[in-house]
Amino acid sequence: MTNSQIAQTILQIAEILDLLGEDRFRVIAYERAASTVRMLGEDLSGIYKHGGIKELEDIEGVGESIALKIEELLKTGKLKYLEDLKKKVPASEITFLQIPGVGPKTAVKLVKELKVKTIEQLGKKLQSKQAAKYFQEKTRQNILRGIEILKRMGTRKLLTFAMPIAQDIVLALKKRPEVLQADAVGSLRRWKETVGDIDIIAASKTPAKTIDFFVSQPNILQVLAKGDTKATIIHQENIQIDLEILPKEQYGSLLQHFTGSKEHNIALRTWAEKHGFSLSEHGIKILQKGREKLVLCPQETDVYQTLGMDYIAPELREDSGEIQAALEHKLPKLVEMADIKGDMHMHSSWSDGFATIEQLVEKSIQLDYRYIAIADHSIGLGVARGLGPERFFQRQEEIEAVGKKYHQIKILSSAEVNIKADATLDLPDSVLEKLEIVTASIHSSFFQPQSQLTKRLVAACRNPHVDIIGHPSGRILGQREPYQVDWDEIFRQAAATQTALEISSFPNRLDLKDSLCRQAKNFGVKFAINTDSHQIEHLNLMHFGVSVARRGWLEKKDIINSSNYSDLEKWLSR
Repeated sequence: MTNSQIAQTILQIAEILDLLGEDRFRVIAYERAASTVRMLGEDLSGIYKHGGIKELEDIEGVGESIALKIEELLKTGKLKYLEDLKKKVPASEITFLQIPGVGPKTAVKLVKELKVKTIEQLGKKLQSKQAAKYFQEKTRQNILRGIEILKRMGTRKLLTFAMPIAQDIVLALKKRPEVLQADAVGSLRRWKETVGDIDIIAASKTPAKTIDFFVSQPNILQVLAKGDTKATIIHQENIQIDLEILPKEQYGSLLQHFTGSKEHNIALRTWAEKHGFSLSEHGIKILQKGREKLVLCPQETDVYQTLGMDYIAPELREDSGEIQAALEHKLPKLVEMADIKGDMHMHSSWSDGFATIEQLVEKSIQLDYRYIAIADHSIGLGVARGLGPERFFQRQEEIEAVGKKYHQIKILSSAEVNIKADATLDLPDSVLEKLEIVTASIHSSFFQPQSQLTKRLVAACRNPHVDIIGHPSGRILGQREPYQVDWDEIFRQAAATQTALEISSFPNRLDLKDSLCRQAKNFGVKFAINTDSHQIEHLNLMHFGVSVARRGWLEKKDIINSSNYSDLEKWLSR
């Protein structure tokens, strides 16, 4: 079994325990273990093979009980404990938990009162008089909204789910002696937040050998098609993967063709035709004096150079002005991972994080960061063991002690405070003014009217102690829609108060989204790319936030944590 399959099994245990009304902290333990397993950089099968049950127990958040369950899954592919749990609840209750916004109590009530078994039946029944008898209009609309979100996601997968699968296959292909080049293309190469399937291309001296190798990969459920230069498989993670091979001299054209969005490729071809070119995945035909000349493009840069354009980064190929900018040499110099000097949103074991402050510091030093901010939750988020004033003061003693031990990195004392429903914060100014950096986020009352949600974010921007607005739109991909707010007003206030907006690198957030980043930049807003880490492994997610920033046309100068510490210090004293 793969890590994600095991993680899903552990998460299902948490869901059923929640349905059964088990202790909330026990449920949270399983949820955290599932998150840890999903984010692991190493296969559990390899960990178990190397060190047995003891090494599984050493994984943060796992422990003896869950380690034994992982061992059983690795050995048998099944888990008796889960099968026994499933017998205690109706299958429909588990099904309804898939709907964004539906919790255990609601799932139980839906089954009990409406007597439905499928999501399709539920959608119809919620519009009946019977449903109105048991559920308020607002609740019914929220559930119907969740069903629509579920439908829209369909078979699409999160970028952070598909990328590791693609990278493993590309790496395996590149190790083959006959393979000259290999790349993931399409939505993945553009770093879109969700993808439908995985597309890979390669240049090979012996295509048939490469195809044979591809279809014999481990973790394949089914080979759908196999030809001399193309093949399609279904990975055991239930995602389709296509491979196409062309000669090396055409590779640049193939790479360009399969990377751009449909809209970008149409716009590029339309422009090319108007200016005497004809584009295809095989090369560029130049029409001169009634004769065609085929220009082969071994490198992708050759395509744009032949057309007289600057190279357009994959993330920008969405037909949103990039072609004209490339012609006018006005493309932005996009921010890169190497520009990031620190992570200013991570949670320690003082609140709901797994790692100690020292462990976070050691990992951040490995990542070559110059500074970090320990941003534990504040008291209003009780489920996250949020800190009150006294515990923040106690934590400060530990931050100072660890800081004396590690001189090569600056540890900032921070907090992620809650923006409450009435637009106030859940910590007094007397505490906030003692913190070196403050992130303010909404964690409740997501469905207030647009005017009130806007007011909450604007009020946080205007608070003199708030430096960053955390995960500004509040979306959770596939689970919760973004807030309905007046973004222009928020961007105006953020720019006026010099409050940075966060780009969360967390896999199911990627918030602020790319299009809003670009819009906010036009107002003069600055950004902070952070991981919102709750585990050590989460600190490795920064590149996903950087990809969002790049898709939003952001440059190094737009990102506050791309500056050295002395410049950051000046910004914090603004």
